[in-house]
Amino acid sequence: MATFSLRSRSGASNMAGLMMIAAFAVAAGFMYWLSQAAAEASPEVAAIEEPAEEPMSGMVTLNDFSTDVTSYVGQEVSMANIPVTSGLGPHSFWTSLTDANETAFLVHLDDALVAAGTTVSAGSTVELSGMVMSMSDSILNAWEAAGAFPGPADRIQAEFAETFLEINSVTETTPPGA
Repeated sequence: MATFSLRSRSGASNMAGLMMIAAFAVAAGFMYWLSQAAAEASPEVAAIEEPAEEPMSGMVTLNDFSTDVTSYVGQEVSMANIPVTSGLGPHSFWTSLTDANETAFLVHLDDALVAAGTTVSAGSTVELSGMVMSMSDSILNAWEAAGAFPGPADRIQAEFAETFLEINSVTETTPPGA
């Protein structure tokens, strides 16, 4: 059996502190070199500012509107010859988009029109303008508080709308049945 003397490794323990400091210095130097090389390799990127899109406020055809309703969210639009398919309580009505499914689209009168006693009859054709908005529970709650839904079925119908048109101007151009 071989015996080892503790003194045989005594020189190595004197170098441990020096080796540890050298390892940290080499690692720090390498990190510094990496940061300098990365700064030289990637030039600064300048931000390109695109001009902000101006909200659309002109006339839009029902066909164009029907193509992609969501692209109009947050924009003011005006449309003519819009058929009113049915009413939804005293503050709203439905129209049909000209897509393949003739999807029902909700139109809501703003507070000023409601206060003025404006009504729209089913079967009429209207010219209107307003803001395209996304539907939310808070909007439905506000409408319900304002008396827009005479019955619970009316709110359920309105919940199906993902977007709607909050109009601030409406004119019946063709009366119902004409």
